[in-house]
Amino acid sequence: MSFAERNGFVKAKAIQVNDIDDKLRNRLYNAVHTYCQESLYIMFAVIDRLGYRDERTTIRNWRVLDALLLRIDDGIPWYMPYEVIESFFAAKREYCENECRENGRPCQEVIWFDEVTKAINAILEEEKSGYRIIDGKFVNIVSGIELKAIKQASSSPYAAVNMHIKKALSLYSDRKNPDYENSIKESISAVESMCCIITGMSGAQATLGNALKHLEDSGVILHGALKSAFEKMYGYTSDADGIRHGGIDFKNAPSEDAKYMLITCSAFVNYLIEKHIKTGEMNE
Repeated sequence: MSFAERNGFVKAKAIQVNDIDDKLRNRLYNAVHTYCQESLYIMFAVIDRLGYRDERTTIRNWRVLDALLLRIDDGIPWYMPYEVIESFFAAKREYCENECRENGRPCQEVIWFDEVTKAINAILEEEKSGYRIIDGKFVNIVSGIELKAIKQASSSPYAAVNMHIKKALSLYSDRKNPDYENSIKESISAVESMCCIITGMSGAQATLGNALKHLEDSGVILHGALKSAFEKMYGYTSDADGIRHGGIDFKNAPSEDAKYMLITCSAFVNYLIEKHIKTGEMNE
């Protein structure tokens, strides 16, 4: 909180969800110029992803991005700084994936992703944005604890679990066309995958309902109330009218349901992994 806000000289700033004030816009502009000074190849990828014409030089492409970041044209929507930053993350990730395939070694830009994420999230928090960036995408989740749970679950030692969490996050955070129903499906599927990994179940019997019943056989002991809660949550998504069966009641699942499931399932996945580690049977 600023000096003026602390002393009541100006009204405390409200959380910015459907707009960006000039201060936040300028700080995001500065962050892009500080952390995203990129090659012509990546600049082209960013411009292309945003649907604008490539100007063939880095300097000219920066002029296009500056216009979007500063909303020089009245027709530019308020959220363009978020779109520009997401595009940089996507282009950078694509570049790294190509580098891995060509050189057969891990991308050397891991530190870049971590540093830029921390820097941008610090700005968003200070300027009271209603968004934070996770895995290169902006989501309207403010709590640091929630962010940490999702990030940890999406980078677990298990590819199947990571895939479901990342997909749930992507479907939930799509501002233009969010898909809350399928986000919920992916969140609960992450828990299902983790439970099946622990129990070794596969095939038709590898469902969350069955796997929960056999966790104790693998040394993972859950409190009865917690186990019952997730059995009921599984029923919420999988009974005849459940969201995984396209039930009528879930055709318009609200954002708060998807947010709750994403956070809760991420936290439960992390909890299960810790329990599994303690059994001594987790593969390193």
